[in-house]
Amino acid sequence: MGTVYKIHPALGVARVGNHQTAFFVGPETPGTPGVEIGADGTESPVTAYKADGRIKRQAARFRVFAYEQDPDGTLHLTGEVGPETHVEWSVDLVNRKAALDRKVEPAGHRNPLVTDRDSLIIRGATTAAVSGSGAGPTEVSGSFLGANVYLGEIRTDSAGRLIVLGGRGTSASVPPGLPMTNFVNNDGWHDDVADGPVRATVTRPGESPVAVHQPAWVLVAPPDFAPSVDSTVSLYDIARQRAVERGTLRPATSPSFTHDIRPLIERTMGLRWVDDWNQWVHLAGVDWMTLADPSPAAQPARATVAADVKNPQLTFFELPEFLERYVDQWAAGDFVSDLGAPTPAESLPDQLDRASLERCTGNNFYPGIEGGQTLKDLKMYDDPPRLDHGHLTAVYPGCLTEVMAVPWQADFYDCRGGSWWPTQRPDHVMLDPNDVPGSAANWANPVNGYQSMVDHVHQLGFVVPQDVGGQTVLVESERDPQFPRP
Repeated sequence: MGTVYKIHPALGVARVGNHQTAFFVGPETPGTPGVEIGADGTESPVTAYKADGRIKRQAARFRVFAYEQDPDGTLHLTGEVGPETHVEWSVDLVNRKAALDRKVEPAGHRNPLVTDRDSLIIRGATTAAVSGSGAGPTEVSGSFLGANVYLGEIRTDSAGRLIVLGGRGTSASVPPGLPMTNFVNNDGWHDDVADGPVRATVTRPGESPVAVHQPAWVLVAPPDFAPSVDSTVSLYDIARQRAVERGTLRPATSPSFTHDIRPLIERTMGLRWVDDWNQWVHLAGVDWMTLADPSPAAQPARATVAADVKNPQLTFFELPEFLERYVDQWAAGDFVSDLGAPTPAESLPDQLDRASLERCTGNNFYPGIEGGQTLKDLKMYDDPPRLDHGHLTAVYPGCLTEVMAVPWQADFYDCRGGSWWPTQRPDHVMLDPNDVPGSAANWANPVNGYQSMVDHVHQLGFVVPQDVGGQTVLVESERDPQFPRP
């Protein structure tokens, strides 16, 4: 027997923002928005995504948990390491987009005329490190073709947990003013998203330092402009499919309506707030009692909704195999009818792993928004969603973001029309909570072109919930009044 240390979340997600100091910690419990940390250390749910008209960065927070291992290898959670334990953290954030030298559809060989490939990789001279409580910030910066690029910073909270902040959403070319001609490949351009390993060394009182046995990974992504609208398929679902293939997750013989089917329906329903309202409004009035009824009489209703979930009319959409089987079983009446059943107990480490990835889209990896199609590759994982840090040819600092669009704003512009990932980049939004759907408007208007998106993306609004007469509606908020629609 012995103690095994793991960092959770296994794959944490941070997001860029152009505010110099304001940030919030991303979701740590499924279904919650994340928290802001006050000057006195108190935490409260995030209610605004901008401060002083600028976008707050979303931070990823990491913790170390201890497990006791049985002789047969079984692990038993004993809890998060306490303040009496000294934790030294290290993070290696890297952006290697511009140095991509292979074809990974639709990304291609970038900057082929630059022979010094290292000059295209944005990486700190040393791995960033921080330890103790309330420490930092320690800045992470590198260079691109000789120009300094800020990638973020790391710090710790009052409990010694690691907080990783990404860049400030800055994209530029070297030399300045180069045109952008493609949604994914633009030579001479860079942005400040990144990814890399999160490691730690644990020292308990009177004991020698121990390197954490299972480190984590941090992924820095663009902002999520509709944080209350989730994709039908999330990155957590992608990781779960890989776990099924690896044999570490066994799907239920018959899916639970409450825990397996209803969330898929609700996520698909949410598209009406960020996409074509008329296309999805019919789902808003579904009869949950009927959909949870396994009898033949309810089969037509189940089949109709199942068709919407399996084909939400997004480009290159694909349900993970185990979820597609769940939906087919439900449509056929082979499911557990447990409408309103309580949520099963879930350990804190599992909640952290799930909450981090459920707000990320698992749709449309062309190339994607938070992470690319490499996340569908089984060899990337050790115990999904934990990456295999020992597989050095596939898992290396910058591997998750290198195939993404450079800069990300170019793809952000091109993916208008609602057929890619409207849950991160809205297509249509409601402007008046008392006039739904009459107040629908184009979210990005008057952005027109790649450069325009680079220049104005931080002025766009967020889709947030509001209560109207006891009902929740989602409307645009915090759009810069100096950037009006025509």
